[in-house]
Amino acid sequence: MEPKAYELRQKRAALVDEMETMSNRITKENRAFTKDENEAFTAKEAEARSLAERISTIERMDAIKKIGDEPETRKSDPLPHEDPSNVGKKHRYSMMRAALRVLGKQPVDGLEGEVSRELEQRTQKLSQGFMMPYRTRGPKTDAEKRAFDTTAGAGSIPTILDKDWIELLRNSMVTMQAGAREFVDLQGKFAIPRQNAATQGYWVAESGAPSASNPTLDQVLFTPHTAGAYTDISRRFFELTMLESGEEFAKTDLTAVLARLVDLAALNGTGASNQPLGILQNTAITATNTVSLGANGGVPSWPAMVELYTIVRRGNAADLGEFSYVGNADVEGTLATTLKASTFPIFLLDNGKVYNRPFYSTQQLPNTLTKGTGTALSPLIGGVWNQLVYAYWSGIDILVDPYTGSSSGTVRIVALQDLDIQVRHPQAFSCIVDMITNQSQ
Repeated sequence: MEPKAYELRQKRAALVDEMETMSNRITKENRAFTKDENEAFTAKEAEARSLAERISTIERMDAIKKIGDEPETRKSDPLPHEDPSNVGKKHRYSMMRAALRVLGKQPVDGLEGEVSRELEQRTQKLSQGFMMPYRTRGPKTDAEKRAFDTTAGAGSIPTILDKDWIELLRNSMVTMQAGAREFVDLQGKFAIPRQNAATQGYWVAESGAPSASNPTLDQVLFTPHTAGAYTDISRRFFELTMLESGEEFAKTDLTAVLARLVDLAALNGTGASNQPLGILQNTAITATNTVSLGANGGVPSWPAMVELYTIVRRGNAADLGEFSYVGNADVEGTLATTLKASTFPIFLLDNGKVYNRPFYSTQQLPNTLTKGTGTALSPLIGGVWNQLVYAYWSGIDILVDPYTGSSSGTVRIVALQDLDIQVRHPQAFSCIVDMITNQSQ
């Protein structure tokens, strides 16, 4: 069976990543390709071009198949698209419309039903409600105001509702920004083969033969974990969701909670209680790649910042991609006010960089760590973040529960997602877990 376009895109994206890694490596080493490297790069380039042509052919055939179809059976274009039943208007995906269909014990139809069926087919997994894609929102439009008619007299002054909500202040998510990778729509078991030992080279005498040796492989195995969140929506709010603002409020809240739950697990997941294992809890990293600032914690220093990078360089992982630092707001403030040296008027965090490498700040990292008698300590992670991998087995599975809050007329919307998080090379990360910050002293 001919692979689908999205499968070929994933394969092509992996090839492009490999080519980029090769190119970055020789650029850093300030040299040209060797003969073997040039042949490997050329082969990958040819395969990537061939995949692009196959993808283009499949997409053209899909477009041809749509011609002449009736509007109600024609496959929809990517979001947003021209709705054939409402020509001239943009049809955006509506989680709440699908939820209302479920509440009415009707099949989820239209664009929402089509998307759900496509996701179920990709993942070979049936939803108990309906499947929602990761991203459905188009470009943000200007705020739209609506006036509602009221009774005469004092109530005749209309209430103006802005389309934009005053959103909850949430923790920043930085792992994807720093370069983490994603695999989506997985089926069954998933593992990335990894070479963990190389063939040995030997010096031999004339007419002698080297000893036999072979490279060895292990696997980075991904196991699904289920992340979940829910929100209770009142009967009156369901009426409000007929406006786009209410739809976005409900959907954005659920997806924002799930996304931060996953991001937090990548940084500090315990590996227990159904959580993935995060960087700060991964003993393959913390046992050997930790820079200590003192028996009871300590203040950051220039040598410690350099050592975080040196550990990764020493493990031969620094050439895998861009190295960057991730810390919380307390760490950011401390690095920005700590001099490299008393006679050197430049701070550890200078123009958004540490050791001339990017720094990202997030409150996903704690400021409550302890060591010896030290308390209120903070961590700092350094790493090549493209070695952090997210694997998703499903889109977001939406369940609609009208029973839990039936006495108050609320409906519970539950979002579930199957995923795992793994590190390709533990050598690509290093950390400090005992930093005393200015704010915590």
